[in-house]
Amino acid sequence: MRIGFVFVACVAACGGNGGTTTPDAADDCTNDSRADTFHVGLDKPGAAGNMDFVLMTAQPAPPARGDNTWVVEINAMANGVVGSPMAGVQMAVTPFMPDHQHGTPIPVVITAMPTAGQYQLSPVNLWMPGLWQTTIQAQSGSTTDMAVFSFCVPN
Repeated sequence: MRIGFVFVACVAACGGNGGTTTPDAADDCTNDSRADTFHVGLDKPGAAGNMDFVLMTAQPAPPARGDNTWVVEINAMANGVVGSPMAGVQMAVTPFMPDHQHGTPIPVVITAMPTAGQYQLSPVNLWMPGLWQTTIQAQSGSTTDMAVFSFCVPN
């Protein structure tokens, strides 16, 4: 019985009614200290210090419920100093809700932009309210790095 209750509670909390959710106080992340404050040019040094990730644009802005389109710029980085934009970067982009322990079934398509080092990410599907952490893993040759952009998607 207990397992069934946990399953039903999780499905109800994560929109098990065909993708529509009812606003819930548990999804109110407006004061969550884990969320980044959105602004054009939000800069994230990579975890390994090899690349710098900059959110150049977001549509809608700030990121909102549903499909979003982001443009990120990836620059080389060495010893904490940001270098030139990196062309030909291979990426994996993963939106994830840490509080619900799920992501989205819609894959993010990555398209190189005409400006060197800039890439369009679309759709970044943030399909329900709550805190979303979008991890960008990048590789250029043998150089790898990753950054996480965290945004509150309000009810």
